[in-house]
Amino acid sequence: MKPFSCLAIDMGAGSIRIVQGVFDKQLTLNEIYRFENACTLIDGHFRWDIDQIGQKIIHGIKLAFSQSNWPILSAGADSWGVDFVLIGSNGEALEHPIAYRDSRTDGMKAIWNKTKPDYDTFVQTGINYNIFNSLYQFLSIQNTNTLQKAKHILFMADYINYLLSGKIANELTLASTTQMLNIETKEWDTEITSILGISKKLSTPITKAGQKLGTLLATPNIKADLIAAAGHDTACAVASIPNMSENSIFISTGTWCIVGFIADKPILSYEAFTAGITNELCYDGKIRPLTNVMGLWLVQQLRKAFGQKHSFDEIENLAQNEAANTCLIDTNDPIFFNPENMKEAFDIHFLKNTKALPSSEAEYYRCAYNSIAIALCKKIIQFEQIAYKKFSNIRLIGGGAKSGLLCQLISNYTEKEVIAGPVEGAAIGNLKIQALSLGKFANSSDIDNYIAQSIETETYQPTKLKDFPL
Repeated sequence: MKPFSCLAIDMGAGSIRIVQGVFDKQLTLNEIYRFENACTLIDGHFRWDIDQIGQKIIHGIKLAFSQSNWPILSAGADSWGVDFVLIGSNGEALEHPIAYRDSRTDGMKAIWNKTKPDYDTFVQTGINYNIFNSLYQFLSIQNTNTLQKAKHILFMADYINYLLSGKIANELTLASTTQMLNIETKEWDTEITSILGISKKLSTPITKAGQKLGTLLATPNIKADLIAAAGHDTACAVASIPNMSENSIFISTGTWCIVGFIADKPILSYEAFTAGITNELCYDGKIRPLTNVMGLWLVQQLRKAFGQKHSFDEIENLAQNEAANTCLIDTNDPIFFNPENMKEAFDIHFLKNTKALPSSEAEYYRCAYNSIAIALCKKIIQFEQIAYKKFSNIRLIGGGAKSGLLCQLISNYTEKEVIAGPVEGAAIGNLKIQALSLGKFANSSDIDNYIAQSIETETYQPTKLKDFPL
């Protein structure tokens, strides 16, 4: 195989990166460009500055081509799910898209349930109730002029694909996050989209991961393909795990921690519904039964509340050196979803539950790490009960793979082996899908073996009894 490279446009809610993957004797990653991403309050709503995002992504792509020593054959985008851009008849975005953390969906669940019960919606779509789901976002703007003017609906990575190729397309893994896709047909659910009044705005065929969308418009003098990677970053992250066993459970760590496993069929039992399990699609059409747990958002926002005077490595050392204690929060408490001040949210939560407040900054951080690990452990126990199987190990990917404290706590509480890595899960999965689409590897097994030889992992074994009862 002659050396070549691809570009992963990896869009996160906190930062967006252009990562060049060089396929040679092993896969190496070069971060070409990174910029911060955050929703800001505009016109009374938390919104994404989609114009700036698009301009900076194009700048990063041009930068990659200008300095690359290897031929760049393609690019592909992945992003967080559920949020969308409304496209007008002139082909332009009608407004800066509203972020999933905005409060516009408050009360939408009760309104939807007058039309269709939660469990019926779950069985139909495979997706469980989350107040930020696209379904509730569309319900909240159902009668607005902006939605009426929209000709197309593109989710975040779909919009970037459109910006870079001119092709209007909705990618399957991203569509599966919306609660508007039928889990059996893997097409837009006509009943749900009709109720919302958006059927005609989602009229283009759904694109599968790996499909070539056209030539990359950002580089008119150089021919490169724009490929639909798995549009959802979690689908890309899970795709990065080489040779994952059916007896493994994964944790994709980031702002959210996502726990799940790979299955051939969705889990649609009432027990799964009440446990908050949702069924999203993998890049290859398989199912990811999973659930969300509040993740490193807690640490990120505590750091902000304390004035950002410590790096994340320093924060982990502070928490590591803090003695284990019984200071815990319920990570499901809505107060932690998007507070103005995370420390104050912790304090309100403790006072509401008649618990003593942490006595130091380090103790707040230790509380966050312990609480995340215990919440993850509880979810894994639920999965084993509902799926009627025992998982032999945990494959932990994403930014949390760099946290020895978090990995060890999870291993201790679950009493399972934790294999941590790759850290760059979404980017690697994105690049893997592009390389397969380009025909550079015969099959998934071949590229998985190649990735396994290229990445570093670290294994954690349980070292002591659980600090807390579950």
